[in-house]
Amino acid sequence: MTKWQLPAIALIGFLLGTPLHVAVAQSTTAEQTKGDVLSLREDAPQEYVVKKGDTLWDISELYLNDPWYWPELWRINEDVKNPHLIYPGDRLLLIWVDGKPQLTRKEYRALLPQGELKDKGEPIPTFSREMLAPLLTEHRLFNASKLSDLPQILGDNRGAPRVNGMLPVFIKGAVEKTTYSVFTPVERIEQGELLRYVGDVDITYNSGDIAEGELSRIQREIRRGDYLLETKPLNLPAVITPTSGAKTDGQVIASLNSRKEQGKYDVVVLNKGANHGVAVGQMYQAIRPGSTIFVEGEEISLVNYYKPADDLSRFWRNTVQLPASATAEMMVLEVQEETSFAIVLRSREWLSVGDYYIPKQL
Repeated sequence: MTKWQLPAIALIGFLLGTPLHVAVAQSTTAEQTKGDVLSLREDAPQEYVVKKGDTLWDISELYLNDPWYWPELWRINEDVKNPHLIYPGDRLLLIWVDGKPQLTRKEYRALLPQGELKDKGEPIPTFSREMLAPLLTEHRLFNASKLSDLPQILGDNRGAPRVNGMLPVFIKGAVEKTTYSVFTPVERIEQGELLRYVGDVDITYNSGDIAEGELSRIQREIRRGDYLLETKPLNLPAVITPTSGAKTDGQVIASLNSRKEQGKYDVVVLNKGANHGVAVGQMYQAIRPGSTIFVEGEEISLVNYYKPADDLSRFWRNTVQLPASATAEMMVLEVQEETSFAIVLRSREWLSVGDYYIPKQL
């Protein structure tokens, strides 16, 4: 554990027991809570026609500085009782009632040539499923101690460490004559093994000891030792209502891409899950611990904990602890027992693996 983490951990304990709007330094003092006038964008349109491909998040970003407060914009409006009922073609009007903004709606009703009402199709979701599906279905965090129970790719008869799909592949382990997803290990963390989807295999023959299969939908190279898992559909509700985070803190322990730093709409892995009260829709914010500054007369300098002289002299020299700052805000999309996956919705600076997070209160 690095030296700066020690005061950071103590600070986090303080933050969790203190009202968030008091304890955490925000970029502005205009953070909104329930009952306050929502912070509208200066360029918010007076009228908007919902288009195919729109999401609740897209529309909320047109109107609100803090889009996760969109339930407040709809909740006080009797014409829009459920955002799930917003469809492409609906016309949204921005009005003010008792000093509060509301989105009222004029429904779109298309007629078929026969004069019958045309089906409105699917209501718009919170986020684009096309954007999220690859992230949430192509990664699994699996208990490392149970990996040995999974079927594995043995290879093909070319003898190469990688298979190309031209020849049948052979599998060890218990499988049935169906289609499996093939995953390759990408990172070992304390909570398990992070696996990435690389393709499918259709089991064509099963002798009991060794099975034979045909590869399909190859996305990346498939290697000897890759694991087989049952294909999993995207388990994401159409409408995700943002809520306050559970009273827990933790760390970002992995990302679903190879980049060192994460930004808006990237998906990261948090080290807390259902066993800690984490649920889909909860909001969390990453924080950067405040720096410690030497203040002696007119001289102001940063305390460098990696410099032995600074690390010792801070105990008798005059110092000031700067407030912690929120660097990114995340919403939980998928929850496992000990971990969860969250999407970055706002990032004032890059988010990194290892960053701390605390609950955001809505």
